[in-house]
Amino acid sequence: MAKLDYYRQLIREIITNHTKIPYTYGDIAFETVFDAERDRYLLMILGRENKRYEHGCLIHLDIINDKIWIQRDGTERGVAEELVEAGVPKSEIVLGFKSPELRKDTEFAVF
Repeated sequence: MAKLDYYRQLIREIITNHTKIPYTYGDIAFETVFDAERDRYLLMILGRENKRYEHGCLIHLDIINDKIWIQRDGTERGVAEELVEAGVPKSEIVLGFKSPELRKDTEFAVF
């Protein structure tokens, strides 16, 4: 399987697995958004927590220039750790939510 096909499959699997973890507070549902044409993958939350409506992005991953960019990671464990455990080299993962200046101080790719 080609590298990018593997990354796409892995990302969908990771995000789908997160939909199986019950949300601790309120009546919150998960919604996956997989845009394979643009290589954009999201896990959205929506519902009610107490009387307040919640809608937001829990996970946002993109594939840009053959690397996995983590744009948003609202998980406790960390999507980067899940990717590394699945065999993705740290040099292929960009922590997009960090500024380029701070990325150089991580073990992951800068761009």
